[in-house]
Amino acid sequence: MKRSFDERQSEIAKGLLQGATKGGVVGATASLVTGAAVIVSAPAWLPIVGGTMAVSAVTVAAWTAGGAVIGAFGNATRRYFALKKRDEMFKKEFGIK
Repeated sequence: MKRSFDERQSEIAKGLLQGATKGGVVGATASLVTGAAVIVSAPAWLPIVGGTMAVSAVTVAAWTAGGAVIGAFGNATRRYFALKKRDEMFKKEFGIK
């Protein structure tokens, strides 16, 4: 049994994947920039001397997952409404009810 998707379904699926990718990157970056995933060990404030800074992989993974979910939902929703608007404009232009 062959399963095929129409244009709208494939565009929304593409939006899900792109949004999840971008959201995951943003989430991972945000976890590092905000310092939520940073585990400071002395003297990390002075890296020239040889201080170290560790990163919590669990925290980065959690923020990445959260960003991916939010990004996927947001981008797929945006794609859905853009396609809906395009279809409505098409119907209006050609007088289809």
